[in-house]
Amino acid sequence: MSRYRIISALLAMSLFLGGCGMLTPIGDSAEPSSGGESSSGSTGSSAAETSAAQTETTPQPQRSPAELLAEQAAGVTSILPMNAEFLAWCTEHAAPGFAERLSAALTAGSYSDADFYALSGMTAKAANDLFSGEAERADNIHVLDGDGQPGISMTFTGDISFADNWTVMQYCKTTENGITDCISPFLVDRLRASDISCINNEFCFSDRGTPMAGKMYTFRAATQHVELYHTLGTDIVDLANNHCFDFGAQAFLDTLDTLDGAGIQRMGGGRDLAEASKPVYYIIEGKKIAFVAATRAEKNIMTPEATDSSPGVLRCYDPTRFLAVIKEAKAQADYVIANLHWGTENSHALEQVQISTAKQYIDAGADLIIGAHAHCLQGIEYYKHVPIVYNLGNFWFSHYDIDTGLLWVNLTEAGSTELTFYPATQRDCKTTYVGGEAEGDRILQCMRDYSINADFAADGTVTEQ
Repeated sequence: MSRYRIISALLAMSLFLGGCGMLTPIGDSAEPSSGGESSSGSTGSSAAETSAAQTETTPQPQRSPAELLAEQAAGVTSILPMNAEFLAWCTEHAAPGFAERLSAALTAGSYSDADFYALSGMTAKAANDLFSGEAERADNIHVLDGDGQPGISMTFTGDISFADNWTVMQYCKTTENGITDCISPFLVDRLRASDISCINNEFCFSDRGTPMAGKMYTFRAATQHVELYHTLGTDIVDLANNHCFDFGAQAFLDTLDTLDGAGIQRMGGGRDLAEASKPVYYIIEGKKIAFVAATRAEKNIMTPEATDSSPGVLRCYDPTRFLAVIKEAKAQADYVIANLHWGTENSHALEQVQISTAKQYIDAGADLIIGAHAHCLQGIEYYKHVPIVYNLGNFWFSHYDIDTGLLWVNLTEAGSTELTFYPATQRDCKTTYVGGEAEGDRILQCMRDYSINADFAADGTVTEQ
């Protein structure tokens, strides 16, 4: 009922009771007043005094801590709403002491969104998606539980193949324990232990299709083999390469459906250009991380590029579109990982275009660059303190005797990127960890020689020189 209607009702009740002789005016008594004042005059004075007393004693509505914070935050420039509803949500979900820390920053006039992680344990971009519900609505944002350890751990490998018509999978089928007899337990453990694990998917998943005409090597895996990714602890795969379309459009679409059905995220390829360009986001430990991918691997280009109406991969022979993808990802995320399929096959030497475009991608917002395709290792360079891992080569891809390894990345709470390279060999269809052995020391020395301004400690820790 509105305030006007309440007052009208009270007045009507007062008149009714007075007309019935049931209402005695406040301040009246059986005896006339000694001052000879009229009853009406005496009643008016007492009513006014009583009303004033009631006003003084009526408790005012108490504002909540979130409302007080919102009042402090009024006028602050932020991507966050900074209203009472949002700040109440933060008080519930942020680290203990958030309200006090934010209030102190606002009082000092020093608040900026860059400080929000230190104040709350969430970056502004992560908090915005979680509070608004965008993290639940969007099909490319995934919220992960952290492992409770400091920082965010990620693992990366080069090419892998589950193709039934290729040597490694044929060997795998003869083993007692399958893929875990083909890749060292230490490496499998590292993959599974990381918060996010990324592998280059160098084949298609399908039970149909025909090999692409004129292509020397074509790779197709039965859809059931997608379970191997679960065994390896894989979270996301890169489709921006020169083999995911080997058995045609239908097999490529089967690949997308197979990965989606298994809950394995994918990047760099899709049913159209928008899907192939779409970043994959993870919110974990209060931060938002973006994965994007593109390819410029083929000298004789056969793998189709996605269009507005047809499936394919995202190319970056001309880097313009991929630069736009990275910029958009950086606008939405705190940390961007750009995956590139590039370089000369079977060569440790870099192409000039790898060096020049890597720096363009970093200038556009990439915080880490991971390369594949060369089937062998290439070096690491730091540009503006951002690591460029030019090529991780093959991880488990063929029977050839080559050096390989697994890259462990730790994104620290302070925002720095720590790298560890675990050396391994691919030999006789098996990938074997050789860290701490003479073979491992040799591979680490090779990585020093291939790299531009990076050094490798005996335990594989990478540092900028």
